[in-house]
Amino acid sequence: MSKLSAEPRELVGGAARRERLRRSRLYLVTDDTTPSEDLPGLLAAALRGGVDLVQLRRKGVPPDQLMALAATCREVCHAAGALFLVDDHVELAAAAGADGVHLGQEDTSVAEARSRLGPDFLIGLSTHDAAQVKSATSLDLDYIAAGPVHRTPTKMGTPAVGFEHVEAAARAAAVPVVAIGGLSLADAGTAIAAGADIVAVVRAICASSDPEEAARALRGQVDTAPAWSWIELNGEARKCPPQATVQGLLAGLHLDPTGLVVERNGVIVDRQLWAEVAVGAGDTLELVHFVGGG
Repeated sequence: MSKLSAEPRELVGGAARRERLRRSRLYLVTDDTTPSEDLPGLLAAALRGGVDLVQLRRKGVPPDQLMALAATCREVCHAAGALFLVDDHVELAAAAGADGVHLGQEDTSVAEARSRLGPDFLIGLSTHDAAQVKSATSLDLDYIAAGPVHRTPTKMGTPAVGFEHVEAAARAAAVPVVAIGGLSLADAGTAIAAGADIVAVVRAICASSDPEEAARALRGQVDTAPAWSWIELNGEARKCPPQATVQGLLAGLHLDPTGLVVERNGVIVDRQLWAEVAVGAGDTLELVHFVGGG
């Protein structure tokens, strides 16, 4: 059963959706081969197994032909307490009562999607390199997808970026990071350890003879992997790896330590102790650079 299924089924307002997103861990993106009449049953099974976020993705199918399927899939997801998004089609997301939309780099711009959908809808964006992540951090997004981690037929022509891109996105983003691209039971936990908040899969569930059990096994790997912690850094939500220290965090952020003063939870950290002082969930850090002076 989805970890969120005991909660209210209908989400009203962006705050409820974003809180639900922040606690999601397993994300199912639908494939192009499962027959439309079979898809609601597949989703119901996957949701029972632990999926808590679903994206309807049917490349090449016009949005007007997806309306009935989207509405049915939304009902299945909301009945299980899960979020429901659609790929690319902004109008379809609104008309079908979806919780949001996922955009690719060549799709509708984030600014236009936000203008058309308003503040209460979730918007996610795919990124494939460091420049795209940097650009994404300045956009009005709710999550950043990092991938494809491995080569995958759903992203033909897009080179694999590995877990290094997931880690880079995790260090840079103030919103949840979704690892995607050829992920399976064998490396779902690795994606979490690399900094992902959520693992997205397609074939690992859709191509399984038992979608419910496939989802349950994936969820087990995701839930037991060493996850990164959310902290507050100079007033902004950011993440740090497990067992991080002040020194390790600064190194991961590629910050020049010259003239840097670090305050952790209201107390200045002695520079000589940076390698020893731990940083973890709920910590508040303020970093201030002093330049020259006298």
